[in-house]
Amino acid sequence: MRAAWSLSLLLLAACTDRVVYQADVPVPDAHWDRSHTPEFKFLVKDTVRPHDVYIDVRHTSEYPYQDLYLFVDLWDAEGRHLRDTVDCLLADPAGRWLGKGTGFIHADRYEAHVLYRYRDRFPRPDTFTVRLEQAMRVERLPGILDVGISVERSAVGE
Repeated sequence: MRAAWSLSLLLLAACTDRVVYQADVPVPDAHWDRSHTPEFKFLVKDTVRPHDVYIDVRHTSEYPYQDLYLFVDLWDAEGRHLRDTVDCLLADPAGRWLGKGTGFIHADRYEAHVLYRYRDRFPRPDTFTVRLEQAMRVERLPGILDVGISVERSAVGE
C-alpha cells in the first residue's frame, strides 16, 4: 500500500513538473468585450527542451458559437512581437462541447485547453508576454467565464 501511494505521488509530481506557467483571468460579467485584452507574463529559462503553449477557455452553454477566434500577441522582453490569429474549436460539428464539462447534475461549464504552439523552442531565457484579444464579429461575447494560458514542457520525445 505504501509503495502504491509513493508511486502515485511520483506520477503526480512528474505530470505537474511539466507546467512552467498557468494563469487565468475572469471575464467581467461573463461577456468578453472586445476591449478586454488580458495579458500574461511568464519566464522561460529552459531553451533546450521544446514547450507547448495552450489557450485555456472556460465557458458556459450560453456561448452561442462552435469556435472562438482570437488575436494572440507574443512579445519578448526586448519588444519583438509576433501576432497570430487562432481558431479555438469549442464544439464539434454536431454542437457537442469539447473539453471537460463541470457542474452540478448537468455539465453547464466547459473547460477547453486549446493547443496554440506545439514543441516551440524559446530562443533565449527571457520574460515573455502574451495578450489575448477576442476576434469574433461581435463586440461582446456571452458565456465566456475566463481565459488564460498554460506553458508546459513538451512531453513528446521524453
